[in-house]
Amino acid sequence: MRIPRAVLFFLLVPFLFILGCDLSTSVDYDREADFSQVSSFSWTGQRNPEVNDLVHNRIMGALRSQLKAKGLSEVDSNPDVFVTYYGDDNERTVIDTNHYGYGYGAGWGWGGGMGMAGSTTTVRTYKEGTIVVDIYWAGDKQLIWRGTVTGTISDNPQKNEKNIVKGIAKMFEKYPPPPEKT
Repeated sequence: MRIPRAVLFFLLVPFLFILGCDLSTSVDYDREADFSQVSSFSWTGQRNPEVNDLVHNRIMGALRSQLKAKGLSEVDSNPDVFVTYYGDDNERTVIDTNHYGYGYGAGWGWGGGMGMAGSTTTVRTYKEGTIVVDIYWAGDKQLIWRGTVTGTISDNPQKNEKNIVKGIAKMFEKYPPPPEKT
């Protein structure tokens, strides 16, 4: 039996969508900040001790790439904004219980019957990582933009690097925010 392409497409699209939902992002910003005034950035110099050097360099590279793609220049002194990030990881536990059962009985209310039911429970643990990026005015140190990305941490460093780049890019799709309508 051959499955038509259209049917196969509609069966696979939801599965592919679920695979792409590994990263979640959120953004918040100061509604009164004038982002058109932001043209340069610098780092705060603070270092997140929870993040190892390899991951730190990957995060910094992804941030630098996104900020420059948005038209900001990296400067050593007198920036318009400072940029910093925080990283954390947590172990998560998921408990799945699946129930199943079947039965058979004679019809019309008479005769014997039989049935069986059961359930299986599986417990999974995984690591979830979060990166929070803050951008704030260099002058008064007021926070003007915050982006957050959360995703599953893999045992594969190359996959983690791809997720860092992808997550930060997804976060910066919402930078700069649209001007407030008056």
